[in-house]
Amino acid sequence: MNLRFGVALASALTLTLGGCAASSGGGGAAAPRISGGEVLAQGESPRQDANTRAAQGHLEQAESAATPEAAAPHYQAAAEAADAAIAADPTNPLAYRLAAEAYLGLEDYARAGAMYDEAERLRPIYALETERVREMAWIDRYQSAAPLVNAGEYEAAIEYFEQANAIYKGRPEVMLTLGQVYAQVGEYDLAVENLLNAQAIIESDRINEMDSTTAATWRQQGAEIPVMIAQSLVNAERYEEAVTALRDLLAQEPGNPSYLRTLGTTFVRMEQPDSAKVVYDQLMTVEGLSSAEYYAVGVGQYQLEDYAEAAAAFKRATEVSPNDRDALEMWARSLQLTYPAGADAPEPPAGALEELRSASERWLELDPNNQNAHLILAQTANRLGDQDAARDLIAAIEALPVTMESVQLQRSGMGGGIVLGTLVNKTADPGTTATVEVTFYDAGGNVLETQSARVQLGEADASENFRVDATTDEYIGGYSYQVIM
Repeated sequence: MNLRFGVALASALTLTLGGCAASSGGGGAAAPRISGGEVLAQGESPRQDANTRAAQGHLEQAESAATPEAAAPHYQAAAEAADAAIAADPTNPLAYRLAAEAYLGLEDYARAGAMYDEAERLRPIYALETERVREMAWIDRYQSAAPLVNAGEYEAAIEYFEQANAIYKGRPEVMLTLGQVYAQVGEYDLAVENLLNAQAIIESDRINEMDSTTAATWRQQGAEIPVMIAQSLVNAERYEEAVTALRDLLAQEPGNPSYLRTLGTTFVRMEQPDSAKVVYDQLMTVEGLSSAEYYAVGVGQYQLEDYAEAAAAFKRATEVSPNDRDALEMWARSLQLTYPAGADAPEPPAGALEELRSASERWLELDPNNQNAHLILAQTANRLGDQDAARDLIAAIEALPVTMESVQLQRSGMGGGIVLGTLVNKTADPGTTATVEVTFYDAGGNVLETQSARVQLGEADASENFRVDATTDEYIGGYSYQVIM
C-alpha cells in the first residue's frame, strides 16, 4: 500500500485547537461542557495533603527552572510525591492530575495520558482545563514526527506518533497517519486498529465541534480510510474481513478497478479460484484499464494456473502500453504454459505458436540480455521449424557477457517508479563496470526519460543487484534497457 500523507501531514504544521468549554445562550448559567458537547459532572472533590502540596511545590520549581535539565529533577520529585498521594488516597483526583503534569514534564507521555484519564474519570469537570493541555502536547508530538515521515524515517516517527496518541485521543490525524506508517512497515493489524479509531472520530459528532477548515479536512481524509483499511486487512491476512470491506466499497462503486483487483487478489490468497475468476472476468469488462491493471489481472489468473486467461490479460496490457516489458514477458510465459511442447501435448491451435513467437520477439527487443527470452524464442522457432533461427538464438545466449535476471518495474501510485534487477557476469573480466541504461515510456510508447545505474561486476556467475529511479511523475507505461560495457 502506498503512503498518502499529502493531506494529513500538510495539516500537521497548521493544526488548530478544537472547541473548548462553551455555554449555551439564554438565562442562567449552562452546565459545563467540553468540546463534543458532553455535560460534565463535578465528580470527586480534590483534596490537599502533604504529598499533593509537595508535588505542587516541585511543579512550580520545575516551571520556573532556567533549563529543561534544571527542571527534570523537580518533575521527578513531583511525580514521586504525586504517586505517594495516589497510594495514600486512590480516589483523590488532584493526585492523579498532579502526577499527569509531572510525567508530562518528564516526557513520559503514556503515564501522563493514563494519569489524566484517571483524573478526568474521577472528576470529569477537570477536562475543561486538561483537554487543552493534552491537545497542545499532542500537536507538539505530531509536528515533531512530521519531518521524520517526510524523510522516510518511519520507525522514529512511530515513537512520536504513539506519544501523541497516548496523551490525547480527541482527534484523528495521528491515528490516520499511524495507520499509514504501520502499513508501510508491515504492521498491518496496528494499521487497521489506528485507521478504525480515526474513522470512528471522523464519523462521530466530534466533527461538528471543529472549525470548518478542520472539518473539511477530516471529511476528505475519512473518504480514503475504508480503502486503506481494506488493503491493510488483505495484507494482515484477515481475508474474510477484507472481503466484507471490499464488497461494501464495491456496493458504492461497482466498477471500481482498484477494488475489483484487490478483491480478486484476496480470493486468490483464500484459495477460492471460482470466486476470483468471477471478479477477474468482471474486471476485464471494465473500460479504460491501465496496463498495470491488466497486468494485475494477469498475475492473479497466472497464480490460479489459468494460463490462457492470463495470456489474454497480459496481451491487453501490451495493447494499452506497447513497451510494457513485464507484461510482454508474462504474455510469452503464459502462452508457453498454455501450449506446452512434448509428445503427449495437444497440438496448439492455428496461430498460437506465431503469437508466442511475436510476444517473445517483442520481449527480447526490450530485454536484450535476458537468457529466458532468448531461450523461449529459440524453442518456439524450433517448434515452428525454423532451426536456423533457433541455433542463432542459442549462440546469442552463449555470446552474452552479462545476463539480466529478475528485472521488473515497480510503479509508484502517484506516477513514476523504479526498475530493479540483477546482472550476472558470464564472461566479462571481474571488476568491469557495466552501465544499465533504462529508458522509460508513457502508455503510448513515447520516451519519457532515460536514467542509468553503474554496476561493478564480480567473478564469473556472480550476481549484482541494481536500481534505476525514474524522475518523472507521469504514469510509466513501460521500459527497456541496454547494458553498456
